[in-house]
Amino acid sequence: MPPKKKISPPAVTGLGVDLAEVARIRRFALRSPGFLKRVFTPGELAYASSSKNKYERLAARFAVKEAVIKALDAKDLPLKSIEVENIASGRPQVTVKGFPGVKLLVSISHTSKYACAAVIAFA
Repeated sequence: MPPKKKISPPAVTGLGVDLAEVARIRRFALRSPGFLKRVFTPGELAYASSSKNKYERLAARFAVKEAVIKALDAKDLPLKSIEVENIASGRPQVTVKGFPGVKLLVSISHTSKYACAAVIAFA
């Protein structure tokens, strides 16, 4: 019997965590109408608008975007180049323009006051 090939787990290349206040995102959105279009993709805006908890969902996506920037150590990355979608099971999935092939694991949680996100980047 041939020797078993050892499989190495993927290497973690970054970790990002962020916390966003729902009320702050609501204030930005109401005071600056362009804020939503500058930060969120059309898909993210449609997803959030389909819920009675619109600002909770937007705050959660904002937290993901900030956590992605931290995980990738990419401070100049535009927020709108990061898109958060949910797959059929409801799990969040992130794509980042300008980072082809980047692999990210994402977790999001929110309450009526706060949204948090954790992102792990790996190779």
